[in-house]
Amino acid sequence: MRRWPLLILLSALAASPAIAADAVKVLTAAQRQALDIRTARVQAATRVPLDGLPATVRIPLGDSAVVTAPYAGVVVEVLAREGEPVRRGQPLARVRSREAMTLGADLAAARGEYRVAQAQAERDRLLLAEGIIADARAQAGTARRDAAAARLHELQTARADAPAGTEPGVYELRAPIDGRVLERAVQLGEPVAMFAKAYVLARGDRVMLELRVPAREAAALRPGLPVRVDGGGEGRVSEIGGAVDPASQSVRVRAEVVAGALLIGQQTRATLMLPAPAGAWQVPSSAVVERDGVARVYVVQGKGFAAVTVERLSHTAEGESVVRGPLAAGAELVVRGAGALDAVAAGGQ
Repeated sequence: MRRWPLLILLSALAASPAIAADAVKVLTAAQRQALDIRTARVQAATRVPLDGLPATVRIPLGDSAVVTAPYAGVVVEVLAREGEPVRRGQPLARVRSREAMTLGADLAAARGEYRVAQAQAERDRLLLAEGIIADARAQAGTARRDAAAARLHELQTARADAPAGTEPGVYELRAPIDGRVLERAVQLGEPVAMFAKAYVLARGDRVMLELRVPAREAAALRPGLPVRVDGGGEGRVSEIGGAVDPASQSVRVRAEVVAGALLIGQQTRATLMLPAPAGAWQVPSSAVVERDGVARVYVVQGKGFAAVTVERLSHTAEGESVVRGPLAAGAELVVRGAGALDAVAAGGQ
């Protein structure tokens, strides 16, 4: 390629303090066409995307519920699968249990004991009022009634936690909320331990995303910052860790995001949108060229193009970059052909 002479116009640039340019390269219309140069107006950046952050999908803290087995037993029916929507009170699984076999009889006995104790306590109250029995006897009757009431309440709670199934000795695990099944831990025909996790449910379509953000960005972190995730949707930061992981030199950040196709435990990549500092500009990545470790863009200056040194703050796989440098709002920037123009400028030096 024939090298064109580079015209140095530093005196002209001094009149435009908004652009600290190294030089201005003047090209003819034919030369511009040959280099396929296209320009566009520069726009101020409001966000700096921090791209490619490692992230893990977790169970959302809010609007979720863990269903546990109140008694040990064997799973005899699985009625809800992962990903399925469920309604509150809907049976999720049925478990055969020794405790469930005796729960009905124990509950009936406790009701009878409470009725007897309650009646006796009422009789003792009347006899005490007539002076027929001592106060200690009345207090003992009241204590027996209260103990019977406590035992009845305990068994009624157990029955609520383990509703009777379709057969004797079988209880049901039921959904405590409307939502969808995120995780099923029970298997048909397999034993389940007392208080073991059986299901995890969540309302809506959101999951929690746990990100690792470089410690150097910690000062810019705050709740509410937007987050995008590969395979999912958008969300916002909800928690920011207060310590730096020594091994990775990163800060743990959590965000609630739309689940999309994400699954609990999945490893993925996310983009965190940090606030843009003063003097930051959003440009196509094709507008930024690097030579000798220095990033620069080319701005239309009169009939030529001025090379402006900038700092690249971020660039994304979608072809967008955020740079910081002495650009003017509305300045016309070379967005295509910048590499070719830079090669011409370098050749002319």
